[in-house]
Amino acid sequence: DSPAALVIEEGKFAERNRFPAKVTFNLPAEITRLTDVCSLSPGGHHFCQLFELKSGVDHTFIDIRLPYADFFIDYQYAPFTVLPDSVRSFTYLMQPNYAVARLEAHVQVPSGSSDFAVAPDGERYEKEGFVYRKLVFENVKAGERIPLAISYYKAGVNPSVEEKFSAMKTPEIFDGATGEWLLGVGMAALAFFWLVRRRRGGWAP
Repeated sequence: DSPAALVIEEGKFAERNRFPAKVTFNLPAEITRLTDVCSLSPGGHHFCQLFELKSGVDHTFIDIRLPYADFFIDYQYAPFTVLPDSVRSFTYLMQPNYAVARLEAHVQVPSGSSDFAVAPDGERYEKEGFVYRKLVFENVKAGERIPLAISYYKAGVNPSVEEKFSAMKTPEIFDGATGEWLLGVGMAALAFFWLVRRRRGGWAP
């Protein structure tokens, strides 16, 4: 519903008895709007948290205190200027701050685009009128860099979803030991969901 990319990160920490706890997440340097930073209770209630954004060398990171082990974050970022009748390409860097048992990246193909490509490539599927690519990464190390190179052609500059139809659904934590990362509603949507196994460097009080 905007020229920016929408990113949704959703996951759960395996060491559930460690919470409440302070955690840190890495975000892109080009972030333009941070919409939600929330924790989910075992009963499914949302507890949105205060947060602090800090600038790093090549990224932004956020410190938050989560009351529960399940979490979701969503934000918009603009890795390039949207121009009409153009090939658009960018690289989204996934760099989790914690070891991850299973990380899934779901990349949404922008509406009205053609010649879409993502590297590494993933499994194609359709859902609610959109086409996605699903990529799975096992046993990701804390700080490991996983770049997703995305490109496509689009003639127009309209986003994939009209603003009046853009009300977001409640994020759903996946059952079992999974997590995900979703990229796409504006230029593309990138979503990532993961199960975090342990925190690098121990837990903050």
